[in-house]
Amino acid sequence: MSSKRIFFIRAADRPGVLFRITSVFRRRNFNIESVTVGNTNVPGESKIVILIDVDEEGADAFARLVKRIIDVYEVVEAPQESCTLKELTLIRMEGSEAGLEEICKKYGAKLTVNGGVYIEHCGDPQNSDALINELSKYKIKDISRTGITALVKENGKNILRFGY
Repeated sequence: MSSKRIFFIRAADRPGVLFRITSVFRRRNFNIESVTVGNTNVPGESKIVILIDVDEEGADAFARLVKRIIDVYEVVEAPQESCTLKELTLIRMEGSEAGLEEICKKYGAKLTVNGGVYIEHCGDPQNSDALINELSKYKIKDISRTGITALVKENGKNILRFGY
């Protein structure tokens, strides 16, 4: 049975590394639901956080294939419940901010009026989905979502490590 799985990949911060990792998705016909990449506290190293919906066999195959890539140092797979995850959502609204303040307060979002009406939300992706759904009764001009970024909880369960 497939389920959403989060992979944390520590890799060299070099051109082409992300391409080689995402090529594994293309060859296996996996769909990437979210991918974020950023520097770590180690110079020359990046952390890639990928969310995919895949069964256990596919997840294992993906992790083993990615770990074989030369510039990949470690692959960690963790279920969502073992992670703290956040997503940044930016929304540009049409019209005035009338009626939006209460919705923003309900979801912990920030409303900014500066050459337009903007809403900024940082939180759980399901909370972002609910915010967007509630805002849909107003006129949304544009949405930009970063995709998830996450950390494994110290007491996380069912963590699989491939590498170090």
